[in-house]
Amino acid sequence: MAAGVFVDKRIFFLAAASFATGTEAYVYAGHLETLAHDLGQPVSTAGQLATAFALTYAIMAPLVAGLAGRFGRRPVMVSGLVLIGALNLMAAIAPSFGALIAIRFACGLAAGLVGPIATLAAAELAPPDQPGRAMAVVLSGITLAFVLGIPIGSVVGDWAGWRGTFVYAGVLAFGCAALIRAVFPALPGGAPRRLGAFAEALRPAIAGPLLLTMAGFAATFSAVAYVGPLVTAIAGLTGSGIGAMQALIGVGSIAGIVLGGRMADQPGRRGFLAGSFLVSAAALSSYSLLLGTGLPRFMILAGLSLAIIAGAAALFSRTPVIQTRLVAAASAEARPVVLALNGSMVLFGQGLGAAVGGMAIDVAGLPAVGFTAALAALVAVPLALGLPAMAVAAPAQ
Repeated sequence: MAAGVFVDKRIFFLAAASFATGTEAYVYAGHLETLAHDLGQPVSTAGQLATAFALTYAIMAPLVAGLAGRFGRRPVMVSGLVLIGALNLMAAIAPSFGALIAIRFACGLAAGLVGPIATLAAAELAPPDQPGRAMAVVLSGITLAFVLGIPIGSVVGDWAGWRGTFVYAGVLAFGCAALIRAVFPALPGGAPRRLGAFAEALRPAIAGPLLLTMAGFAATFSAVAYVGPLVTAIAGLTGSGIGAMQALIGVGSIAGIVLGGRMADQPGRRGFLAGSFLVSAAALSSYSLLLGTGLPRFMILAGLSLAIIAGAAALFSRTPVIQTRLVAAASAEARPVVLALNGSMVLFGQGLGAAVGGMAIDVAGLPAVGFTAALAALVAVPLALGLPAMAVAAPAQ
């Protein structure tokens, strides 16, 4: 039974849903400068497309998951993916920046029907002693989005423009919707969620991990939301070259998921979480340190690659650990909402990070982004060390 989570193919279909939503979230990032130019906006303003998507998800996903949790898992996820597909096709023909940012708000709402429900379904399908590893498999879909989905989007943008990246994301979402509809079994929903399920998030055992999720993604996306301009400024790469660097985020994410999945089903791990934030701070500061160093180009590329891989590994190693703590701490009724709140913190952190990074660019220019992101990561270290000790418990089946 120890390996059951890995042979249950149903969980890997859930990873496909995460792959589609993870890809569409940042599919345009490699061509952000061109998008900004075409729509008559500065890069710092165009970067707020990430904020629009993320903050909508952050605010609405718990409510959406609370309402949708009573329905079958498959139709909810399929509906969300179809909406995401349609909205991305609309983004491809958006006539103005205002229209595009409105579409990104709507995409954030639709994504609330996919991520939390997929994570919950994985925990429900997992063996009793391996919910963390099951949820890590679902999360691996997001890492695959960074390895393949988003970089392919950057390549598509080389010959089809930034609008083509949205077409690609829309087709991908439709394809994953068809896959889930065709092969994923029907799973019943749960009971309607009461307000008490939301109130559980105020308990320290749940609020602390939620804050860590937000802090980790805010720190990372203060820089990653501007990965295109940063990579161009540091290494002189554009288009497909940026896509190759984006793929390294996925490489680091896979390493982090493997490590975090193993750690997730162990007791405690406050020191592991705190150490991961220190690694994040070191990696993120490299974005600023590498700008204008005058080092040979191969050394700059090596340093940038290492920073990207290490930063992604640190970020994604935390997620299975935090998710498992949340599942163990929450009541059975509250788990869908608590997992949705954690997803909200992921996206809220991304949106907050994009906003903070944009402000750093406006105030001090692109060289300030890495140091700003590193400072945000350091702030989370004492919070991680202050988490209450607890043994991991499996969710009720």
